[in-house]
Amino acid sequence: MPLAGYGYLIGKVVASRPQGAGHPHWLVMVQPKIEHHPPYRVAVNLASPDPDGPPEIAYQLIDVDAAGTPALKALAARLTALGHTDSFNAAPPPELRLDYVRGGLLDPEAKWLAGGEGLKSGFGEALQKALAGDEAAGALIAVFGTGYPIDARTGRPPSVGFSGVENVHMNQGAPHRTGFGDHYKENGAAQDGGLILLLPSGPVAVFTRFQTQSLNTDANGDPIDTGVAAIDAARPAVLETLRTSAPVRRALGLPAAPTAAEAEARPIPRAGVLGLAAATAAPAPGASPGGYVFADPDPEDATAAFAADVDQYFHTPTVQQQALGKVHGPVPAPRSADPLKLEAIVGQPVPGFTPTADGGTMQFDLIGDSGAPTQGKERGEASVGDLMAAFAKTSPPAFCFHVGDVVYYYGEKTFYYSQFSDIFRAYPAPIFAIPGNHDGLMHDQEAQTPLEAFQAAFCAETPGYWDGFGAIQRSTMTQPGVYFCLDAPLVSIIGLYSNVGESLAFVDQNQLAFLQTQLARLKPDHDAGNRAVILAIHHFPRWYMTHGKDPTSAALDAICEAAGLWPDAVVAGHAHLYERIVRARAGTAIPYFVNGAGGYALEPNQQLGGAFLNTLGDSMKATVNELGFLRATLVKSASAFTLRFDYISAKRGLGAPPADTCIVDLTTHTLAT
Repeated sequence: MPLAGYGYLIGKVVASRPQGAGHPHWLVMVQPKIEHHPPYRVAVNLASPDPDGPPEIAYQLIDVDAAGTPALKALAARLTALGHTDSFNAAPPPELRLDYVRGGLLDPEAKWLAGGEGLKSGFGEALQKALAGDEAAGALIAVFGTGYPIDARTGRPPSVGFSGVENVHMNQGAPHRTGFGDHYKENGAAQDGGLILLLPSGPVAVFTRFQTQSLNTDANGDPIDTGVAAIDAARPAVLETLRTSAPVRRALGLPAAPTAAEAEARPIPRAGVLGLAAATAAPAPGASPGGYVFADPDPEDATAAFAADVDQYFHTPTVQQQALGKVHGPVPAPRSADPLKLEAIVGQPVPGFTPTADGGTMQFDLIGDSGAPTQGKERGEASVGDLMAAFAKTSPPAFCFHVGDVVYYYGEKTFYYSQFSDIFRAYPAPIFAIPGNHDGLMHDQEAQTPLEAFQAAFCAETPGYWDGFGAIQRSTMTQPGVYFCLDAPLVSIIGLYSNVGESLAFVDQNQLAFLQTQLARLKPDHDAGNRAVILAIHHFPRWYMTHGKDPTSAALDAICEAAGLWPDAVVAGHAHLYERIVRARAGTAIPYFVNGAGGYALEPNQQLGGAFLNTLGDSMKATVNELGFLRATLVKSASAFTLRFDYISAKRGLGAPPADTCIVDLTTHTLAT
């Protein structure tokens, strides 16, 4: 988003020194033209905040006359012509706004040098030399950044005006990833910082950025790449697949094949992250299962009150833009594209898995839309949570996979105790999750960080206590991100985040690239008959639609088609009921489940594909308007491999026959009886 108070200052350097006290900045005192105006305090990032970590600063120090681009030379000439400014200018014209990506200021082949070691680094020494030489004394310097201080409540300077300049570095390309903070909120185009010394011998430009920032950004200044090598490497192929896929093009209202004009205008794929240090994968979570706690040893311990959420913000413009799909929430990139291994969390032997010489039996649960914003709805949610815990005692699951809407109405920390940890306090297995639209929805984008609470609960780097769970002993989970792949015995579940819309899914291109990498990884094992593959996504893919447009569903199909691997089942939520629609495709049967009756409510009017259902035989469909969850069972032997889904109804209770059963023969990929 645009930085408040972005602008420029042209003044004289009157002093420079390290900030001291361990701060990672070099201070430059710059005197404006107004004679009695106090000098501005300009803070230039010089060292890494973490002295034990790798260098974080990358820099270019450019002799403009000798090595500057035409755009940089023109800018330096304009600044020289402008001369000394009266003060910091917080409303610069477009031609006086820096943009490292689109402004032509940088030679794309020029090397970024590693800085970040303080005064003794090459950057520190070069900056000192540039600012402390005889030639710099009294020379003008142009400073680009944001005025300091800014009132966080108003986004404006205090009444006394600015006293300094900060953000004197690249202000776009910051990743949105677990553990990287919220610097992505400051991404924006045409608002980069920098220094240009207007020396008598010729101008010298000093440009800096953090090594985690990408120089491959979109028009909003957000990184196009993820920083995860496997995903970024797959992205060009995915874009080509989507560009040439007839179903996707039809969904977008384009001709079935690319036109000559499109081919001519086709952009050249850019490189991935241009940082000096490649992103490293997070260590394998939970080398010992001792760090994880699932069922609370004292299930009667009441630790907090129920926190209700009244949806008073739904009709505000901010929420409506998101709910209508006009604005998509940010999608944090994962720490790694590597799968999360169930054994690393639960240890060996895996509960819920009974191995045999040629396979075994594996059981796990799936649930969706379990959040409960009122105490009336909480009773329904609790009935499902209690049923799951009771069923787990008689038939232990390996884990539960939640397909979203863990909390309602907004994904705030306040609601995780009463809507999640308290409900599942007696459930004795790990719970993994992808976000639903309500988990990512925020009514105040300034004060709230989308998916912050979700990531704290499910995407921690190590298992541990989180105060959002109250005093419940369930530990945080260590998913690589909000989209990820879980590898368990006999099955892999690929979970995608379908964003904050109330109607159709939105899956960004980075997730599609991730999906392609996972399908390619799993294909050999799947084709050999050793592993089932399930796709989990909150919004139901509407592949059956005969009207309207759903580009995301078309894109998912295009990726599966290109990879040569279709999931054996798809589990969604979002609609508040249970529904099964079997997709017949080229002699195969793929069950798609609406598993959204986990406790929030029952809403039969949300049934999907009503007209389409009438075209299917009885074995190919089912609808159940009862709260509950899915129990999945895989059975593999030398001669057979089946995937069974049973819908367990809270209304019918423990021990009652399932409300619906669907069995897929994974050898023939047809429905089994």
